[in-house]
Amino acid sequence: MACNKYVIATKQQVKEAMIKIPLSALRCILRYPKEKKIICEIDIKDMKRLNRAETLDEIINEARLDYASSNFTAHTSLKSLLNELHS
Repeated sequence: MACNKYVIATKQQVKEAMIKIPLSALRCILRYPKEKKIICEIDIKDMKRLNRAETLDEIINEARLDYASSNFTAHTSLKSLLNELHS
């Protein structure tokens, strides 16, 4: 008796993340017409205003963005940290 094994390939769906960027927050720096590409600066404050973090991954990525843009405070004592968290 022969046993046939079938391999069923499942296609994993990739969930794409989406952010909203207001046009007023963009500033075009450079254009590459042949490649149909542009390089823009994005105002982080306007981007954060429209995109509130909802999941843990988004909150962690927002914290990484804050750290990369030097938008953080350092605390040397627990009391100063608690005062900052309660404000």
